[in-house]
Amino acid sequence: MRALGGVSVFALAWGLACVPESTAAAAARAANAAYVQAAESAQATTAALNQASLMAVEAAVSAMQAGQEAVQTPAPTPEPGAPTQSATPVVTPPAPRERRDINPYDRDIPMTVPLNFNSRVLGELPVVLTRDDRFIVDTAGFKTLIDPLLTPEAQTELATRLQGITSFAPEEINDTGIQLDYDPEQLAVLVLRIDPTKRTVESLFRGGKPEQPGQAPEAFSAYLNSNLSIQRRESTGDISAPSVFLNGAVRYKRLVFEADVQGREDLFTGDYNVQRRYARFVFDQPEDFRRWYLGDLEPEIRGRQGFSQLGGVGVARQRMRFDSFRNNVLAGGRQLVLQESSTIRVLRNGVFVREFRLDPGQYDLTNLPLETGSNDIQLEIQNDSGRAETVAYSAYLDAIELEPGDYEYGAYFGAINDGVFGSPDYSEGRLAFTGYWRKAFENRPAVGIGFQASEDAQTLSGQSQIILRNGARVRLDAAASNGDPGAGYAFALGYDHVVDLGETFDSWTVVADFTSEDFASIGNPTGQNPTSWVFSGGYSHQFSQDWLANVSASYRMSRSDLIDDSYSVNATTTYRFAPEWSAQVGVEYSDFGASFGGFQSGGFGATFALIWQPRYDRRVEGRYNSARNSGSVRAQQSSENRVGSYGYSLASTYDDGPATLSGQVDYVGNRFDASLSHTAFGQDFSNITQEQVTNLRFGSSISTTGGKVAVGRNIYDSFAIVYPHKSIDDHPVIVGDSFEGGHYTGRSGLLGGAVANNLSAYVNQSVRYDVLDAPLGYNIGDGIARVRPTYKSGYAIQVGSAKFVSALGRLIGNANRPVALISGRVRPVDDPNAEPELFFTNSVGRFAIQNLEPGKRYRVELFSSPALGFEFTVPEDNEGLLDLQIITVPLDIPEA
Repeated sequence: MRALGGVSVFALAWGLACVPESTAAAAARAANAAYVQAAESAQATTAALNQASLMAVEAAVSAMQAGQEAVQTPAPTPEPGAPTQSATPVVTPPAPRERRDINPYDRDIPMTVPLNFNSRVLGELPVVLTRDDRFIVDTAGFKTLIDPLLTPEAQTELATRLQGITSFAPEEINDTGIQLDYDPEQLAVLVLRIDPTKRTVESLFRGGKPEQPGQAPEAFSAYLNSNLSIQRRESTGDISAPSVFLNGAVRYKRLVFEADVQGREDLFTGDYNVQRRYARFVFDQPEDFRRWYLGDLEPEIRGRQGFSQLGGVGVARQRMRFDSFRNNVLAGGRQLVLQESSTIRVLRNGVFVREFRLDPGQYDLTNLPLETGSNDIQLEIQNDSGRAETVAYSAYLDAIELEPGDYEYGAYFGAINDGVFGSPDYSEGRLAFTGYWRKAFENRPAVGIGFQASEDAQTLSGQSQIILRNGARVRLDAAASNGDPGAGYAFALGYDHVVDLGETFDSWTVVADFTSEDFASIGNPTGQNPTSWVFSGGYSHQFSQDWLANVSASYRMSRSDLIDDSYSVNATTTYRFAPEWSAQVGVEYSDFGASFGGFQSGGFGATFALIWQPRYDRRVEGRYNSARNSGSVRAQQSSENRVGSYGYSLASTYDDGPATLSGQVDYVGNRFDASLSHTAFGQDFSNITQEQVTNLRFGSSISTTGGKVAVGRNIYDSFAIVYPHKSIDDHPVIVGDSFEGGHYTGRSGLLGGAVANNLSAYVNQSVRYDVLDAPLGYNIGDGIARVRPTYKSGYAIQVGSAKFVSALGRLIGNANRPVALISGRVRPVDDPNAEPELFFTNSVGRFAIQNLEPGKRYRVELFSSPALGFEFTVPEDNEGLLDLQIITVPLDIPEA
């Protein structure tokens, strides 16, 4: 049995025994009953026993606290007739302190206890409580725990003092400046003092230590996602050829090959086209925070750099994240590139603003009237292939958000993709390079530089930010270019300041952005820059946790004769007047110079919105904007990544004429997920059924790793196949984040093990598992596996083993007295060199043994004097629990 919270069950039982019977008996009986009940339950797992141990620890501590007065030694009284002096007291030297009764049994007790220093636990170490109430400390365990607190010189002194000694009494190291004591109430060894001159320097403000890495993935893994989409148009009755979306990855050690292929019918020609979205190799060096690419590249860019897909080689170094490739690319923070038809929901400062249904294409965000410079924009993208993504950006400036002293870089070289949609086209052979380097210094302004070059355009860019005395920040972003249009330049200067007022805050942002007419980049080699100056600013104030208000304004100067200058001023406040209800009210005045996405060109207007969110996954909202004469109503419940989960949405929009009405239902199964949607379009609500489209999507995956194959739901990064050992192959294994209410993420069956499909790369996380209707006493293990996946990696996790039997019984000595608080070890008789299991009894002689294999004979060796033991055999047909009942050994047990 493992120690729990620094206190082993063995130490617990001893702790109950060392307090008077009058105060501890009830707690001891309760503790033993809880432990035995857990051991005899239908799920006698390590986790269950540890839980019972924890309950018993609490009972033991309460009992010992209650019994403190009972163990106090009464003060001595003077003998009758002894002379007394009232004027001058006689001062006598104190009598030697009697040794505390820390071991009530007439035998040595080995145990494992915490080592505590300054109210913190350093770890656990073996000790022996001797029959004469001394404690002996294990040398190796003690040095491992104490050395980090000592200077190198003190470590050498302690090592010399303990050289050749496997264990020691605490007084033997007093001359090294370290004093130890044993506390029976805490069941711990205490470091009372370390000579200050021998203490290592300790930081008063220590950052958190990184968590130990979880289990590494299998060397080889692979998966393939498949999504099938079928569409029917009501007006023609035509059913399109099924669109097929395939993507997956094959990984061997650190090398990953990933690809995405789509097949769909061209709506204009009727031809069925198969297109390669990307195919590339990825090689990670996590110890150096570096990733290499070969194939179709989507270069990461910084500042005023332009975006273009390349076919070639690349490398990027980022300490804080190893991020998955994004399906939809936010190019330079100003253009959104959609590779497939998608539904886009736009949120500003976390508040829903508008929803679009967009075809594949490039969409310019700089002229989107929703952007006001000071606000954070979030785009929720739901693709036809079923994948949901979120792309977020702040207007204009790319802050250098790095830890002081950290740096990042990226470099990509290859041929420019001359196509926008479909398979990448590098046929023209135009080569390009794009790269950046950024560093945050500890006492100087952070800087970033970037360079891009192709035959048509060359761009040099730079970034910096200065932290002012009041905590505000000034950010500069500048670039110069040379291209076919000539020499050009661009720059942006921004100021932002956040004042933390405790539960509320104030925030200011001001930005000035200029782009010359001839500024070019590899993504815009012809220098198409219809806007020259953009000025924007905003102020936000949070009155309380429930009330937020902001004011923003922007002005854009146009170079185009077709589009006038545009400007907007708006003020919005959001107030939550009940836990489930919130309202938004705003006013605006704008002149956009031209329409965009259905917006009117401007005017004065007001916004009204009412939101009802009764729980985290359910939301109903309605809103209306008088300036654009547009409104929407939406009710949505999001599905979860668990079997049997479903979601739905009902929505209706109106844009000064055109209107839509749509509904969607999502269902999550064990091996698949599916969605059915229906949308009606019309020039107005009177003919809302003018065009109707119904879409059915079905998605699944097949994965393999560790010699196992399984079918499950779509995998977007890493996965685990959790399967049963052959001893319980007729009992389903389930995995999930939580099993509350009978919910789970995956279940094993005819199509393979249970698939955990939502693991993230380079993050420690847990894979929880259980067995449905497991045999009585079957040991399934910890019920949790701690993992740390790498990019697109896989795990094969076996539940159960050949050693699945748990045995329990009671050990009795001579005179029918229980053999209480004795330890030992358990080994197979036919393999005396096998790693032993720990054996111990509680205060009434009860014991439990795990990890036993049917058909084998075992020997229990007791750490007793004289050395004794007993043997038992696990029957071949045992299914999980073995009751050994009462076992008698010829051992004299003294009364406590």
